Amino acid sequence: MLFIAALFVSCLVTLLLARYAWVRRDAPTARAVAVMMAGVSWWTLCYALELLHSSAPGLAPEPGALPLFWFRLMFIGVVLLPASFLVFVLLYTGVKERISASLITLLAVEPVLVVLVALTDGTFHDWFLAGFTSDSGQPFRGGPAFWLHALYSYVVTLAAYVLLIRFIIQSRSYRKQAALLLFGGMVSSLANILTILRALPEPLQGLDISPFGFLVTAVLMLLNIRKQGFLDVMPIARSLVFEHMADGVLVADARGRLVDRNPAARQFFESDGRRLLRGEMVGELVPGLLQGHQFTPELEANGRILSVQRNLFRTGTGKLRGIVYVFRDVTELKRTEADLREKLERIEELRNALKEESIRDPLTGLYNRRWLDEVLEREIPRALREQRPLTFCIMDLDHFKRVNDDWGHDVGDRILVALAKLLQDGSRKQDVAARFGGEEFVLVLPGIDPQSALEVVGRLRSAFSDMDFSPGGPVRLTFSAGLACVPGHASDRETLFRMADRALYQAKEQGRDRVVIATADDGNLESGESA
Repeated sequence: MLFIAALFVSCLVTLLLARYAWVRRDAPTARAVAVMMAGVSWWTLCYALELLHSSAPGLAPEPGALPLFWFRLMFIGVVLLPASFLVFVLLYTGVKERISASLITLLAVEPVLVVLVALTDGTFHDWFLAGFTSDSGQPFRGGPAFWLHALYSYVVTLAAYVLLIRFIIQSRSYRKQAALLLFGGMVSSLANILTILRALPEPLQGLDISPFGFLVTAVLMLLNIRKQGFLDVMPIARSLVFEHMADGVLVADARGRLVDRNPAARQFFESDGRRLLRGEMVGELVPGLLQGHQFTPELEANGRILSVQRNLFRTGTGKLRGIVYVFRDVTELKRTEADLREKLERIEELRNALKEESIRDPLTGLYNRRWLDEVLEREIPRALREQRPLTFCIMDLDHFKRVNDDWGHDVGDRILVALAKLLQDGSRKQDVAARFGGEEFVLVLPGIDPQSALEVVGRLRSAFSDMDFSPGGPVRLTFSAGLACVPGHASDRETLFRMADRALYQAKEQGRDRVVIATADDGNLESGESA
C-alpha cells in the first residue's frame, strides 16, 4: 500500500507540473512539457489503480477485470512520452523553431496505433499482451506489438538524447541546464528498462518503477523552470535576449579589445561624450574594471553600483578565445541591503531592550526571578564542575508591612529602591542582585565562600540599618538574611533555595537584623552576625 500511495503522490506532482507548464503555454516548449507531464500523471494514476484493484480483487466484477482495464488505459499516457520529449528537445536545442502540423501528425501515428491495439487486445487479437495476471508480483508478458512499441520509444528517446548531448557540447551558457535535463531523462529511461527486463532487486520485482523515474525528470524540470526559466527564455533567442536584457554585456577578444556590447552596457558606461568603441581596450573604456590582471567584482559608474561577472572562453586546447563581462545594476539592492541592515540592527536593539525589560524589576531595576533562575541554572553546574564556592543569599526587610501601613507605599517603594541601589553598589561585577518578590532580595556571589559572604552581607546590613527614610520623622529599617552555599550545602537550585530560606527563617527567629549561614545538616543553622 505504501508503494501505491507513493504512486498517487507522484501522479499529483506531475499533474501540478503539467498545469504549471500549460499556464505558460505561449512559451515555445511549454506545451510539450505539459503533454509530457500529463502523460506521466495518467500513466501513474492508471498503474496505481491497477495495483489497488489487484490487491483488492473483490472490487472487480470478475477476477483480473479491473486491473486489466486500468493496464490498457495506462498506455494512453505511456505513448505520449517519447514523442512529446522529442518535440521538447527539438524546440529547446533550436533544431526546430516551431513544430509543423505534418511532424505532429507523423509523431502521432505510432501512439494512436498502439492505443488502439492495447484497447482491443484480447478481443480481436493477442498482439499486445502475451499474458496478464492480476497478481502485482507477476508482471505481464508483452506481445509483438508491445516490443515494437518499446523499440520505437527507445529509438525516439535516444534521438532526443543525442540532440541534447550535441547541444551540451556546443553550448556553454546552457550546459548545466541541459545536462540536468539529460540526467533526468536517463533516470526515467533506466527505470523503465530495468522494469521491462525484470532486472529490479527482489523487493521491487514485478513492480513498475518507471513513474518514479519520470518523477525525477519532472522535479528536475521544475527546478529548471524555477531557477533557469527555460520555458520562458530559449537558447534560440540569444540575440534577442542580448539586445533586450537588463544586464550590461561587454564581449572582448583574447587581448581585451571590445568586440561587442549590448544597449544596457552602453547605458551604464556611455556619458559625457565617452563611447564604447569596438577595438578599444575594455579596461580603458570602463575605469575601475581591472586592477592589474584582476577584475573588480563591483564598481561604480554614472551613479550606479554594478556587480561584475567575468566568463573566460577557451578553445579545446585551453587557449583563451575571448572574455564576456556581465554587469548588473545592484544600486537598489545595495540600498535595500543597507536599509535592511539598519532595520535589523534596530530590531536587535529593541529585542535586547525588550529582553532586558523582561528580566528586570520595574521598580528597583534589579534582575527579577526569571533571570535569577537562568543565572542559577548556569552558575550551579559551573561551581560543581570547577569545585569553587557559590554563595546564595536571601534577605528580607524586617517589619516592612508596618512601614507601608504607617507611612504609605511611597515610602515603602523608596526603601526598596534604596536597598536595591545599595546591593548594586556594594557587590562585584560578577555578582547578581535580584528582587525575589515583595520585600525579599537575593544575592548570587560566585567564587565566595559563606564566611566571606557573611562579611559582605554584614557590611550591607550595617549600611542599610544606618539609612534614614524619614518623611516626617525618623524611619530606619533593617533586614535579615540567610546564606547557603554550593557545593557545601546543596548541589541543585531547589535545595539551595530551601537551605538559604531556612537560614533566613532562623535569622528572623533569633531577633531579626542579622545574617545566618546554613550548615550542611538540614536541621542545624549557624548564626553568623547579629545587630
